[in-house]
Amino acid sequence: MEYLTMTHPQWQTMWDELAKDKRNQGDAVCAYAGHAWEYMGSTTDHHHFRHACHPGTEKAEYAYIERAWACVAWA
Repeated sequence: MEYLTMTHPQWQTMWDELAKDKRNQGDAVCAYAGHAWEYMGSTTDHHHFRHACHPGTEKAEYAYIERAWACVAWA
């Protein structure tokens, strides 16, 4: 697992792609009940995110942003 810094060229793009998912309605943070999307790290293929209590489902959610083509897949 690799952890990208906020100055990494992919940083803004991965957060922009997270915001584009319809569950997030344009909000990459989705603050709710004291929780927000957290960047967990990156592999060679994906950026990994976790939300402990997403406002849309009120449960833990995970998102994987593909590094090459920036698609969002939900688990």
